[in-house]
Amino acid sequence: MNSSHDEIITKITTAKLGKIVKIKLAYKQESQLIHSIRITGDFFVHPEETIEQLEQGLCGVKLEKEDLKNKIHWVLKNSEFFGFEIDSLVDVILDTKGDKNKI
Repeated sequence: MNSSHDEIITKITTAKLGKIVKIKLAYKQESQLIHSIRITGDFFVHPEETIEQLEQGLCGVKLEKEDLKNKIHWVLKNSEFFGFEIDSLVDVILDTKGDKNKI
């Protein structure tokens, strides 16, 4: 087994929170670090560039509930958003990965 090999897995999911949220997630299987993430849907975030900042900020974050929650809170702290709650967004990201038992 080559421990330096960290395969990138890509998955997509769509969920109905307050609004529709679609997550395209690429993560490193072994390290569980987000490689890239795209968050789209019919929700609103103001200022608009905040969603891009969130996607960039989540790169390199471990796919664990508290790590995701802390990073999302930090990025969204000075913005307004409608159509999802942070906890729900974290759950959808973890559901996209396929690990619904992550706490």
